[in-house]
This record gives sequence, C-alpha cells and structure tokens, in this order.
Amino acid sequence: MELGKLIELDEFFYNKDDIVTPHSNLWGDFNFSLNGTLELNISGQQFLSPPSYGLWIPPQIEHCCTAFEEQLTHYICIRIHPCLSKQLSNEAKTLSVSAFLKHTVEEILQQKNSGIPSASYYEHLLQILIDQIYISPVYDHYLPQSNHPILKPILSALSEPTHFHKSLQQILETFDITERHILRLSQKELLMSISEWRNRAKLIYAITQLQQGISIKKISYELGYQHSSSFIEFFKRYTGQTPSQIKYA
Repeated sequence: MELGKLIELDEFFYNKDDIVTPHSNLWGDFNFSLNGTLELNISGQQFLSPPSYGLWIPPQIEHCCTAFEEQLTHYICIRIHPCLSKQLSNEAKTLSVSAFLKHTVEEILQQKNSGIPSASYYEHLLQILIDQIYISPVYDHYLPQSNHPILKPILSALSEPTHFHKSLQQILETFDITERHILRLSQKELLMSISEWRNRAKLIYAITQLQQGISIKKISYELGYQHSSSFIEFFKRYTGQTPSQIKYA
C-alpha cells in the first residue's frame, strides 16, 4: 500500500493556554514542536514536548495538550497507520528529533502545500520520515513529573527559570528535607537523580530561548554559567549539537 495512505502529516498553530481536549485515535501519533513547548497528558501522565523531542502516542491512547509558551507554537502531528505502528512502542515514549527529521517534515509540508507535484518524490520523503522515526533515540520520559507532596514543590522550584543561576544545593536548602532523602525520592519517583532532572529542565528552557532568538551569551548567564563555552559544552553533551545549530535550524 502507498505510504501516502498510511502516514498523514499535519501542522497546527497554538496560542498560549490553547487546549486540545482529551481524544484518542485509531492511528498512532508522533507529535513534536518546531518552535515551542507543549504539555501533554497521556493516559493520566504528564509529558513535556519541547523542540528536538517528540512524543510517540500509540493507537487508541487518550491524550490532550496545552500550550504555555508566550509566542505562537508551531506543532507537527504525524499520524501513523497501525500496520506501521507495530514497529514502535505500545506505550507513550519520548523520541529525539534530529535536524534531518525536521528538514524532512518541512519538505513534506512544502510538497503538500504545492499540491504534491511529484507523487513518487512524496512517497520517497514519507519513507525517509518513517525510517527516521524508527531509528530515533527513545526515552520513557524526558522530563518526568511527580505529584508526590514532597517532590512536587521541589521540582517546581528547580524548573523555575529565575532560579537557574542558583546552585542545586542553594535551592534544596530551602526545603526541610535531607539531601539523602531527596536523592532517594528522585530515584524512586523520577528514575533519575535530581541533578540530572534539573539539567534536563535547563536544557528545555535553553532550547525554547534559542528558538525565540535569545543570544547564547544571555542564556548562558541565566543558567548560571560564567562563560558561554561551558554552556555550549553542556548543551552539546545532551543534544549532540551546538546551541547555534539549534538556534538557526
């Protein structure tokens, strides 16, 4: 069967606080943002979808989403027929979105908007797209959340941009809990260390700021780095790309 009948690609634009009500699809959904961050609720679990990280939602799984960026959020939804979804997880997952995958999506959208002048070329693009999705690095949650009464306010403080310049220890000192208890709690609830969770929160913020055209120097300062080179090293360690590559993608 032609891939054009098995893969559907659409783009959406969301303003701040726009809500997509709970729904499920017979096909699987691979969703990601080109320039903003969405918050998705998938089967009662909260997921963040920042640029460079998409969400795979298996067929017939209920989900909804909310836009919370000040600027217009450009979001991509790729619907994948169940016969192709079998090669992907039967649980919601976070997938890394490469620059090549983004460029492929943009080319597909351009072809669609032009009325698909070449059906064979369009099929070729869809094959490249699904192959890229199949080989994308997969995570259970990129930035897991928790409703634990002790951990929830700590995560809120750690993800607050105005606190990023503070050290982890400085923030944790404001809570009446031992560092050992926090470490044990984060491993149990988040399946990662609290420092790793904070690094990922910083990364999501940095990606969003870069997409808005904020300078690398300013972002470095906001994240608590004295030198831009330290921030660039941190960013490349997590994404495999420099901030400039993300900013001008």
